[in-house]
Amino acid sequence: MNISKIGPVEIMMGENGSRMPFSTSLLVKGKHDATLIDCGSGVKSLRNIKKEYDVKQIYLTHHHLDHTWGTHLFPEAEKYMNPLDYKKAVDTRELILAQGFPAVFSEKEIQQFLEIQRKQPFPGLEDVVDRQMYINGTYNYDQEFTVSDSKVMMIYAPGHTEGYCLPYFPEYGILFVGDFDLTSFGPFYCDADGDIDLFIQSAYKTLEVDAKYYVTAHQRGIMLKEDYKKELDGYLNIINKRESIIKRFVKSGGAPQDLTMQGIFYYEEQNNRNPFYLKSEKLGIAKHLKRLIKQGEPFAEFYREYLSLQNIKEDFIEYRQDLSISTSK
Repeated sequence: MNISKIGPVEIMMGENGSRMPFSTSLLVKGKHDATLIDCGSGVKSLRNIKKEYDVKQIYLTHHHLDHTWGTHLFPEAEKYMNPLDYKKAVDTRELILAQGFPAVFSEKEIQQFLEIQRKQPFPGLEDVVDRQMYINGTYNYDQEFTVSDSKVMMIYAPGHTEGYCLPYFPEYGILFVGDFDLTSFGPFYCDADGDIDLFIQSAYKTLEVDAKYYVTAHQRGIMLKEDYKKELDGYLNIINKRESIIKRFVKSGGAPQDLTMQGIFYYEEQNNRNPFYLKSEKLGIAKHLKRLIKQGEPFAEFYREYLSLQNIKEDFIEYRQDLSISTSK
């Protein structure tokens, strides 16, 4: 267990270097209670926290399982989610739509996948984790409030998910950039509620925050702002590299049915092994093709053929809620 402290905030790196399916969590210690920000660091660390601290509330940056699965270890704590990801956390059907499974798989295949998930324990746990959570409520974006005696602001930063946020502790100069994580895999926006252009905008928005310490959710951990800034362009350039592969493939006459085998996001063996990877590969490529068409590339016919030959249902590639983000905590 790798823990660092900045003021009353403990940064708890997840198991296996916070690599998926684990992530870094923050523990905010107050005089009388404690607060968790995200809950995916690992069974051992979370059980130690439960034993040593009175965790009264858990704030979740978004709905992805690697950030939320540990909430079941704290049944007595109140849980809060951002307003745009709330429905996905509490409603399995909404989650399926947000992740884009209906774009790629039949209803029967989705139900089979859910049955497997219901029967298999989450890595490192003895018990199966119920993906559908109980959430007590939502919090406001971009408004300062107090958790366990410390001020925090949840900065709205969509792109990774529709409602993604960045917890910011102004008193201690800490910005939890989370899944703007500078990993070699690159940006992830391959669910239906992900967006490439919003991801880029939000990534640069992180630099506008008056913070000294930048904390990633995976692998890197704590970074000084100047180091994070130096690496951000290279991280976002992975998006351009992905599109370069797609452009070369299309312009060289590649077959649409073969585009998912080019390793743009995942290796072919990963796609064959895990339906989530295959879904993400197909949707990620579709999002890039649409983006390239908007930029003027003559790929409209290829895009239509890609959807047809990959059996992708276009209506489910994108997910957006008609919901105001200014809901109350």
